[in-house]
Amino acid sequence: MVKILVVEDELYARESLIKQIKEYDTQGQFRIWQASNGEEGETLFKEYRPELVITDIRMPKMDGLKLLEKIREEDMRTQVVIISAYSDFEYARSALTHGASGYLLKPIENETLRQCLDKFVRKNRDEKKEALITGQDIVTQFIANSIRKESYSGFVEESMFRKIYHDYQITAVRFRDKKPERQDFLAEIEEIYGNAFWNEFRFLEMDFDIWALVTVPDQRNSFFWRKLCKLMSEKGYPVSMGVSEAYTQAGKVRAAYREAREALKYKIYGEGIFFAEKLKKESPSVYSISKPMENAIQEALQNRNEKGFSSLIRTLFQEIGELGTVKAECLEMLYSKIIILFYQAIEENWQEGEAIERSHAGILRFESLEDMERFLLNIGRNICRMKAKACGNKKEIVDILTDYAMEYYNQDISLKELAEKVLFMNQDYLSHLFAEKKGISFSAFLRQIRMEHARELLEKENFSVTEVALMTGYNDTSQFIRFFKQETGMTPKKYRTYVREQESE
Repeated sequence: MVKILVVEDELYARESLIKQIKEYDTQGQFRIWQASNGEEGETLFKEYRPELVITDIRMPKMDGLKLLEKIREEDMRTQVVIISAYSDFEYARSALTHGASGYLLKPIENETLRQCLDKFVRKNRDEKKEALITGQDIVTQFIANSIRKESYSGFVEESMFRKIYHDYQITAVRFRDKKPERQDFLAEIEEIYGNAFWNEFRFLEMDFDIWALVTVPDQRNSFFWRKLCKLMSEKGYPVSMGVSEAYTQAGKVRAAYREAREALKYKIYGEGIFFAEKLKKESPSVYSISKPMENAIQEALQNRNEKGFSSLIRTLFQEIGELGTVKAECLEMLYSKIIILFYQAIEENWQEGEAIERSHAGILRFESLEDMERFLLNIGRNICRMKAKACGNKKEIVDILTDYAMEYYNQDISLKELAEKVLFMNQDYLSHLFAEKKGISFSAFLRQIRMEHARELLEKENFSVTEVALMTGYNDTSQFIRFFKQETGMTPKKYRTYVREQESE
């Protein structure tokens, strides 16, 4: 809701103005308070913090200019519009130099008021958009602090939160591959939900690429979320959402977010919207890895038994698949137990605790059970292979990185991807290790390999520059040309011409 305070000592004029404002407010966005003098207006302002104050100049106890001064001491962003009779016109205009947003002359014409309110609504909406997108408004800060801190107490922030959210729910949003720009995403929501979005919604960017939306519970929300998911998917941004139940206590914000995040984990069963309330009623299956299976996986890793490990993981996921939908907390526990087995297998020989990539995203990183299975299989197999080679010493790790770069140079690879998905190790550690052993960074080494193959293709084949770029791992032709020129001192086209001229001589 948009909060407006009308301060006017003449009852008829005050009621007439409020009626005009209500006639303008066809969508019911305004909540209006009224005061009969400046002192009463100051009290209401401090209690409700309206975004717009429309006040007469000449009033008993405290006039409009004094009220303007009091408001500016408290808040510089609240818009204040002065009302005056024509005889007080110069007096009213001088108020503009003291922070008034505008003035209205009595009697107030409908068109004049409409223009004033249009200006206020646009400015108010733009300010709220900016604050919401950047997360700088006081309510968003309260939500963020409440989520990130075990126990957070901010009296002023909580009071502002309560004034907007008598009840609320939180939606955790995560995109499958790539994310749209935040402002574009919020603009899509506004398009679907209307202007009320900027009053009733708050946006936060959380860990693990999760966006959180705090909303006022509404029967329309289920339809709204589904429409948004469909729209995002059509625009190339497949998305999943976890929606908490409705809460009334400001102190439960952290619990609401955790509930939304837990619901979001069910995206492992497919894209869509997962409602915490519905999931509780459905009672998903319970699964726990058996001790014999856990011991067998541990033994396979210790004995470098790649085939045995792979067979055990496949059997485990076959059991899970037969149960239908399994509780996310059970899958999280399973994932944690296997990761611990990986840690134990690695640290036993390397004694390099800082080398291990310790991700806390859990099953949120996976888009399906198959994705989770492939990830665990890949890590386990690499552990077995590295243990089979000189017990995974540093030289062998660098050799693996070198071989991988030479084999997959034509694909979109990076040290970050290798660290997370192939070696299951810390990226910074691998970067330091590679540079220490090779005397060159991994990215520079990969670029050398790519440029070597690019020169060969340009010398012996008739592929276009764009085709050569793609064949050497560059989706961006301009980037390829820039790197090639840095390496050879010539553009790809000039290099090809130069080589062939040399051959013809």
